[in-house]
Amino acid sequence: MNIKKISLIATFILMLSGCKISSVSINTNIVTTTTVNSTTTAKTTTANTTTTTDAKEVKIESFNKDIKTTEVINPGMGFYRTRYITLKRDTEEQNYDFQDNGFYHVRIDLSDFCKKTNNDSDYDITDSALNELDHYFFFAIGHKCSLILRFAYDGFEGKADMEPSVEMIKNHIAKLSTKINKYQDLIIAIECGFIGPWGEMHTSALGTQDTYNELFTSWLTNVKQIPILSRKPRYVYQYYGYTLDNIDKFNVENSRLGVFNDGYYGDSLDTGTYVNLSERDEETKFIGKLNNLTGGELIGEPTNNFSYDDIIKEMNLINLTYLNYEWDYDIIQSWKNKTYLNQSFYTYMINHMGFKLYVDDIKCLLDSNNKLSININLKNMGFSHITRKLYLELMIDDNGDKTSVKKSITDTDLDIKLEEVITSDTDIYLSITDEIGRSYELMNGTYSNETNYLGKVKISN
Repeated sequence: MNIKKISLIATFILMLSGCKISSVSINTNIVTTTTVNSTTTAKTTTANTTTTTDAKEVKIESFNKDIKTTEVINPGMGFYRTRYITLKRDTEEQNYDFQDNGFYHVRIDLSDFCKKTNNDSDYDITDSALNELDHYFFFAIGHKCSLILRFAYDGFEGKADMEPSVEMIKNHIAKLSTKINKYQDLIIAIECGFIGPWGEMHTSALGTQDTYNELFTSWLTNVKQIPILSRKPRYVYQYYGYTLDNIDKFNVENSRLGVFNDGYYGDSLDTGTYVNLSERDEETKFIGKLNNLTGGELIGEPTNNFSYDDIIKEMNLINLTYLNYEWDYDIIQSWKNKTYLNQSFYTYMINHMGFKLYVDDIKCLLDSNNKLSININLKNMGFSHITRKLYLELMIDDNGDKTSVKKSITDTDLDIKLEEVITSDTDIYLSITDEIGRSYELMNGTYSNETNYLGKVKISN
């Protein structure tokens, strides 16, 4: 029988079944698919020169394909809250204030180790202080928190020139890193810190490129995998030997250096982060090339200087992952009162900071042996790429008999497939977790009990 006759027979069969054809593949097998909303139902027809076998039709019900316009708050992205801890040479255990799944910017005061505060001498970090830091991290990981760290010597009181020597700061980094590495999956980023008021890397006699070069090297040498963030982009590209004139040629693979900008939108140049608008354009492109997460503090209303489209374009470019919440609270309130794409601008930002995954496609196929094949394809709608280890677990519940498959995912591998023989209608669930068991909500579907429900597979008789 020739190919033309096979096509006519296949078309006749499909007309009888009442299916809408979205694609036809003519080979030794013919596969037809039917799209219902954003999900895909499927029927297979095996065609060769001898036999034709129809499989059962598969439908997916109850899947909410719409992208959510309510707040989706996932671990370690969005708006953080601030916490403080003071380490001393003879530190006693302190009260910890963490909520489950909390996202915190932890500001760690080391002033007791500095002569300019203790009026005695510069001291290395003591075992007592390290034990206290260990207790602090242990408590946080027990609550599945996400932390950003910054260290300072001024008691976070805005005092200038309170640092010990650069060599002593490097000793402090080496000691502190022993506990940081132990809890590396808890910590999403370290802001380089140490220098200047609040550890913000400005207003200090030590605030030079040579100092920052030494501190970056010390952090990168002592800390295993956590991103190290700089107050300004120029400190990063100058560390790698580039200038503003040639950063368009920047090419450093697997750099863990990134940027925290503590002056977002205080004015059109982010309160000293950039020198002029031309530099801002070039340096934001450079931040994007770093392919690292970015965050900082929002201290001015962006729409005073830029349009919504300008803001979103820049946030996409720089992989924005986090901003402060408490300061400036008035700006947060203004964002809650602004409408953007059928939601408040505040909600839009929450739903785009960091990486935000959604189900782009579901394909279900049931063969004549009742073997169900489920293929899930995810996409990322967030400002940032995936910046931590994530695991997908695709589960079905066949009349109380649960089956699942688990895999790790990356930016370029966002698919998962499960194949199992089923006997009845079955529910589909997709769980997303990281190394310490923090759970992530999809931007569509239904989220409950730390699991994303994707609907029910209905089998026609």
